[in-house]
Formats: sequence, C-alpha cells, structure tokens
Amino acid sequence: MPIKNIWITYSQEILENQEKSYYKTRSELKGKTLTMIEEALQEAGWEVNKISVDLPLPQLTEFFSQKIDLIFNLTICVSGIYNQAFLPLLLDANDIPYLGSNSVVHSLCLDRSLSKLCLRGIGIPTPSYFIWSSKEEIPENLDFPLIIKPRFRSHQEIISAQSVVSNQEELERELQRVFSETRDEVIAEKFLTGREMMIGIWGNGKSASPLPIMEVNVSRQVLLWDFQTKNDKGYVEDVLCPAPLSEEQKNQIEKMALKIFQELHMRDYATFKLIFSEKEEIPFFFELNSLPSLYYRHSAFPEMCNASGIDYKTMVQKLARIAEERVARKL
Repeated sequence: MPIKNIWITYSQEILENQEKSYYKTRSELKGKTLTMIEEALQEAGWEVNKISVDLPLPQLTEFFSQKIDLIFNLTICVSGIYNQAFLPLLLDANDIPYLGSNSVVHSLCLDRSLSKLCLRGIGIPTPSYFIWSSKEEIPENLDFPLIIKPRFRSHQEIISAQSVVSNQEELERELQRVFSETRDEVIAEKFLTGREMMIGIWGNGKSASPLPIMEVNVSRQVLLWDFQTKNDKGYVEDVLCPAPLSEEQKNQIEKMALKIFQELHMRDYATFKLIFSEKEEIPFFFELNSLPSLYYRHSAFPEMCNASGIDYKTMVQKLARIAEERVARKL
C-alpha cells in the first residue's frame, strides 16, 4: 500500500535549544530546518503533519494509536540514556513505520562500549580503550595521551580539549570529573593523531551507498573537533567535502563504512566518525550515529549531500523514499 501521509516527529524543546546555539550568529536560519522538511515532503506529494513528542507517555501512546503511514523521525532525545531509542520502540509496539534504524541499533550506537565491541567483532579498526567506574582500579602502564568520554553518548555532553589527558594525574582527575557528572561508567580511549573525518551512508542492504567523505578541523587550530567548535562552526566551516584522499584511501573508508552499516543492520541513513591515523595510515572508527541530525546549513549529513549535488529538499525527499521502499519490501 503506498504511503499517503507522513508525520514529522521532533522535540520542540531540544530543537529550539539547539537552533539557539547553532544559529546564534545566523538568526535567519532558526526554524528553517523544520519548515524545509515539511515543504519538501509536501512538494513530493505526501500529506504532511508534525508533532512535538514532548508529551506525557499516555498522550504520546494515544496519539500513535491512530492511522499513520510513516514517521519522519527527527527525535534526537526524549528520555534517559537510551534517548533516541525510546520513540522507535514505541512506534514498533504500535506497528508504525518510521525513518531510521530500530531501537536496538540506536541503543548500541549510543553505548560507546558496545559500539567498540561490535566494531572489533566485524574487523573494523577502533582506538584501544578501557572502561572505568569509581569502584575499579585504573590500569597501569597506559599509552598516553588518552581522551575521556562518558560511556553513553548524549546531545548534552561536552567533550573538549580538557578531555584529553597526558599523564596519570590528569587521567585520574578527568575520570572522576566525568563520573561525577554522569554517575555512570567512563571510557578512556587512546587519543590518536591524524585527520578527523566523517562518512555518511544511506539506503538499505546491498543498495546502501556512501556519500562524499568529509574532513573536519582542517586548519588544526583546535586540538579536536569538540562540542564548542561544532556549535560555532557547524559542519560548514573549517571542513573539506569531499576530503582530499587517494582513491585507495577513499575506497578503504567507504568499504569499512558500508560493512558497519550492513553488518549492524542499520536502516536508511547513518554517519560514522573516524580518525585517519598519521602513523598507521589506516582509518580508526570511533563513533556511530544511527540518527544523524539534519539541521540546515549546520549538520554534516546535509552538507555531504550538498557536496554530491543533492540540495536539502531533494535529500529530505530521498530519505522518505528510502524508508518508503524499505517498508514496502518489509526489510
């Protein structure tokens, strides 16, 4: 049965807070993301509605009991550490099709420890690491520098130059700081020097294809492409897309990214972060994003599409058709 109506789901609170931060010097872009997504879907012939999911659970459950053909899901966070996994779980329980991966995949990608175990399990290089909590001893003879991160990814977390430690004293201080803020396990990961990049994948199964690889922090003016840099510059400044790579390097990264996407049964679209190591000359993947943000003239995924000649509205329409085709094929 063809899809006639599409509902856009989003968090009004998070959308407004993030746009306030992302567009503080570009106020004319506030509100444009949601408007353009709605217009793009309408122009492609779908009946479009939208709803903020910042509702009590009973109201949300009642809303999803009605007939909905497809959800265009933009909900980055609604609840707890498995935030973006919550809505897909609810949609699956109500047998409502939606854009993006299922709740299991989202949970895996939000958990840095599980992500790394999966990467290692399918033979994808990832930086060495250890997990720590306040009841455990810190390993000895560590290979500094290390970068300290919360175990669970969050739209609120702040990873900065302070997160990179060069000795035991700094390590102990940063582990304690992150643990006190999150009250959960902490990851200490080998901080690799190299070129930081991102790659996007869209499609499904064997038809999935890569987007142009993006290099960030090209000027190396900051130690890493941190939270503040992403806020200030977005993925539109101090980036190169496509990244200047040899054909062999490009093919290597694309092949690994497609393997991650397919082996983990990701759906519709995703982005992956990696460091192309200056020492080993191989890519080390370190972050999997199963629900990339789509902020206009800010987020990485739309900019990768733009680099391949696909404008914002065309990108939105293609994402909806990718999901529509998957639903029709019951994948």
